[in-house]
Amino acid sequence: MEGSTALRQRPAWFYVLMGCGAAGGLVLLLCLGSFLGLAKCGYDAQQGVLDPETRKANAIKQLGAIPEGYSVAASIDVFLGQQTTLVDSDLLPDGGFQIGAGHLFVYRRVMAQAANQPIRDFLLGKEVEPGRLVGSGINPDPDSILKRGTLTVEGRTLHYITQRALLDLDPGLLTHVLFDCPGDALSVGTWAQLAPSPNLPKDELELAGTVADEAELARFFKSMNPCR
Repeated sequence: MEGSTALRQRPAWFYVLMGCGAAGGLVLLLCLGSFLGLAKCGYDAQQGVLDPETRKANAIKQLGAIPEGYSVAASIDVFLGQQTTLVDSDLLPDGGFQIGAGHLFVYRRVMAQAANQPIRDFLLGKEVEPGRLVGSGINPDPDSILKRGTLTVEGRTLHYITQRALLDLDPGLLTHVLFDCPGDALSVGTWAQLAPSPNLPKDELELAGTVADEAELARFFKSMNPCR
């Protein structure tokens, strides 16, 4: 892909913790909600990374289906939240993969809390103080934002924003999606790839066929229904 550097190998647990640039240590936060549940939470998280059958079962439970051509690198399902990482590149034996080899999708569902509201508001197109998005993995800098919109896929509403940001250490193209699900829990996803032509001004970028393309978004999310 144009603009990519050498492929770098990362284990699955790296992406569980990093969440494609979002709050590092999400799994730890999910587990620490209850001291009594910490041991079981840690075991469940480990199984969601290392055991292929567990990761697949968790991913289907969370997303409804796995898009064609994608594999589950990790899928954590604990009592305070969920996280699934999908890739369309080859998996390593531990579920890890080589970043830069294709596309990455990270889904997160976090129980209702006050910290969710700024993320929800921003993805809905409302003004949010930049400091309230720290740790969310979303860059509020207007210069990084390429487009935003609302998409209806199979009767389900998605609000999205596409921006240029780092994917690991390389220039990336990230589309953050808010799933319009009932209830107060936050259901969001980030679909990412290395940035094509990262040095071009944003008004000269060709976004057709990328994670910023609404036709590609509709295709990717067609079988996915986290709001079930």
